[in-house]
Amino acid sequence: MGRPSKKEERTEQVLQAFQRCVARYGLDGSTLERLAEESGLQRSLVRHFVGNRDDLVRLLAERVVSRSDAQWQELLQMLPKQQAVPVLISFLFDYDASDPELIQVVSSLCFASGQDAYLQEKMQAWTNRFIGDLATILKGDYPKASKKQRDAVAFGLASLYLNLDSLVSLALVSQYRASAKLAAESLVASLKA
Repeated sequence: MGRPSKKEERTEQVLQAFQRCVARYGLDGSTLERLAEESGLQRSLVRHFVGNRDDLVRLLAERVVSRSDAQWQELLQMLPKQQAVPVLISFLFDYDASDPELIQVVSSLCFASGQDAYLQEKMQAWTNRFIGDLATILKGDYPKASKKQRDAVAFGLASLYLNLDSLVSLALVSQYRASAKLAAESLVASLKA
């Protein structure tokens, strides 16, 4: 009887190492040599377990989007059925749950999507789901507001949230958190008019 396959374990090891590399060096700077060093595997084994560079980038995008979606779904499950928007704004802007490594990876994937149709589709879908979910939550609390208004506010909330996250590497999140929350509340208040 042969020994059990280590493919799943090694693939996860490589993806974790690739995520750390991308956070540090960006996609272009995350060479197979750096990845091999970070993962503790030979370069040939890295390729054996994850395939070529395109395969590796796609696996990373799938991993990041899948984990992000799972966390987002958990948050959505915690929202009350009524008056969900104030709780949502608190979740988005009161807590420092930012993961600087993940933020860098998402930024790198979004930047690279301009040159990779698969990445572009994946990151567009991820962004559109987020904004669409925000619009749905807004509809629950503000059913009389027009769809156009709710969509605009959803986009504004997403923009504020993602921009606040982008300030993590600059160590400016705490400085602008209260302003981002106030801006988000102001956007939502426009739906009452």
